[in-house]
Amino acid sequence: MKKILKFGGSSIANAERIKNVVSIIENTLNSSHEIFVVISAFQGVTDALIKIGTNVRDGKHTETSLPEILVKHEEIIMQLGLDTDMELGTVFKQLSSELEQHIPRCPGASIDFKMWQDELLSFGELFSARILSALLRSKRIDAELLDARKVVVTDSDYGSAYVHYQRSYDRIRSYIMNRSRLQIITGFLGANEYGKTTTLGRSGSDYSASIFGAALNVDEIEIWTDVDGILTANPKFVNEPRSISELTYEEAMELAHAGAKVIFPPTMIPALYKHIPIIVKNTFHPELPGTRIAQDRILEGEVTVGISSVSNVSFIRMQGAGMVGVKGINARLFTCLADKGISVMLVSQAFSEHSTCFAVKPEETNLALMLIDDEFAKEIKAKYIDSILVDNELSLVAVVGEGMQNTPGIAGLVFEVLGRERINVEAIAQGSSKRNISFIVHDSEAQRAIQALHQVLFERTPR
Repeated sequence: MKKILKFGGSSIANAERIKNVVSIIENTLNSSHEIFVVISAFQGVTDALIKIGTNVRDGKHTETSLPEILVKHEEIIMQLGLDTDMELGTVFKQLSSELEQHIPRCPGASIDFKMWQDELLSFGELFSARILSALLRSKRIDAELLDARKVVVTDSDYGSAYVHYQRSYDRIRSYIMNRSRLQIITGFLGANEYGKTTTLGRSGSDYSASIFGAALNVDEIEIWTDVDGILTANPKFVNEPRSISELTYEEAMELAHAGAKVIFPPTMIPALYKHIPIIVKNTFHPELPGTRIAQDRILEGEVTVGISSVSNVSFIRMQGAGMVGVKGINARLFTCLADKGISVMLVSQAFSEHSTCFAVKPEETNLALMLIDDEFAKEIKAKYIDSILVDNELSLVAVVGEGMQNTPGIAGLVFEVLGRERINVEAIAQGSSKRNISFIVHDSEAQRAIQALHQVLFERTPR
């Protein structure tokens, strides 16, 4: 069996956790699996580098941040017993020097900030992958670093680069073909056609794992994290959420879109197209099965699989008698938002077409209102659109499950529970797939809504 093993920052936060990761790699190799390892930066390092970048952009001094990052890696090297490794020592000094030289002596200096920041952030994965490779070699495992920038080809959208899949797949396969060593791959990174460093955005290392998995046609992609798989609800809201044993890609995407933190939907796309299962496992409890995400699963009587939520959203209502029967209103509305990169999380429209409501992130609310005012200036002046209202401090809650498609009365049950709890629902949306019922409530009532739904859907009957 051929596998990708991806380890996130929480799995490699310190020397002891890194040793645990090595044990997982050793056990997997001993099971006669062919594996490839994708690695994130050590926990906290990417955030620290982002802070340095922000300080440079804002003209602030960075001297205090950089030594802390270097000392963190030096301490891990020493705690792992690798301080006598001459090759690692040389490489670490070289990378440290390159990082120090990368920081402008004069904060606020004129630079292409996004391009410069992607190069800055790359050092996190370069450090961690080098250290893990050295530790594996000290355990007589023939490992070497693969800098993903050599093989992952992207556009020049720094910070959230688009991957050219086929070119990347060809390069990955060509690079790996004649190499027998265990590849320790830097997650999160790519390079554009000019060789400039790019990063893959949110959950970029998961995305890297999916890209390499698709390129190499692996049998499984294992995402190792700090939870026992994907849970039926956020443990901050529910005392004893259950670990979900199996999900379809679509269920996982629905949960993630509505706030589940374990996996980010775009990271699944390469695996989805190749029908490669993704297994979410706990680094600290490797004996547990985790959650398997695949194309299909056997429905064993369960209707729903989980509840997820996004707090602190803004809800914009555009309404007016002049919208009724007018073609293209919603097309204009959502096009003007999309053109400026505003993501809409939920849409609800009255059957009469008198109003359209949608949810956005609070930090995007003012921009959204400005865009709407500009796009519909004539209609607003003519009173065809009579009001644009905003409600803040709201939560989007989603109940998800493939079994909902063929189960009469599930929507009625959901809203019966909410009604019994006297929770006011601001808006409702259900996708055409019928595997997701989403609704908007006030932030102050979200936890109570989730707890009540979780008790009825997951705690009263065996699953």
